[in-house]
Amino acid sequence: MYYRHNLTYDYPERSDEHMIKVKHLRDTHFDENYEYMPKGFWNKFKRVLLWIVLNPLVLTVVKIRHGVRIFGRKNIRKHKAALKGGAITISNHVFMWDYLCVLMAIHPRLPYYMAWKTNLEGPNGPLISWTGGIPIPTDNRRAMVKFQDAIGELLKQGKWLHVFPEGSMWYYYPDIRPFKKGVFKYAVKCDKPVLPIAMSFRPRKGIFKLFGKTPYVDVHIGEPLFADKDLSVPDAVDKMHAEAYHVVQEMCDIHPGDPTYNTNQKIAEYKKTM
Repeated sequence: MYYRHNLTYDYPERSDEHMIKVKHLRDTHFDENYEYMPKGFWNKFKRVLLWIVLNPLVLTVVKIRHGVRIFGRKNIRKHKAALKGGAITISNHVFMWDYLCVLMAIHPRLPYYMAWKTNLEGPNGPLISWTGGIPIPTDNRRAMVKFQDAIGELLKQGKWLHVFPEGSMWYYYPDIRPFKKGVFKYAVKCDKPVLPIAMSFRPRKGIFKLFGKTPYVDVHIGEPLFADKDLSVPDAVDKMHAEAYHVVQEMCDIHPGDPTYNTNQKIAEYKKTM
């Protein structure tokens, strides 16, 4: 069901602009010397410990608080063989801890994910790093090269990676903002399937209205998308880019012909709908 809440949020004008303000607590140099993909025993131990804490405690709390329902897990089972060598998951970015909804959807996998570097310098920085957040460097070409190498190595090793291709989080935004193309370049060049995930909303009903005003969350898992190997790399990227955007809108019950269905993925031209 396509549900649009009546809450008042001041959404930015540009679709990839961040609407949250992060308190700056530490200066971290995300340059070519930063370890974007931590290795070693201690890192592995922390992730195992994290998974023990997340399951079932944290994920259960998130499920209850946000009324999370998962649809489409059969698509993961159906394509188990194709996903065995790793995959890239994508989703719209609609509230602070929606990444935990992704974890519920692809359980028991614990992927890494691309993170806004400003978040790693704020109060939640250590937790973001611990949960597998990899900061995206800016304004440093050599750092970006090292970041890209780390992502490539991660995918080569068969690990899972999550990306929010909208580029920023907008609280409970019901429509799908333009997707940045970078994630699809990784998918094509590294020959990894893209597993689309969409988060839509439903209203609280009955007694549950007493526990909050924000809508409840439905998580939809689509069938994996694969690069068209008959096309050149740029054309294969463009095709997957368009397919993924269409599929995520469809899973949110936004179809061609609907007022907010969008095909123009030029960020500078996107007009917010709320």
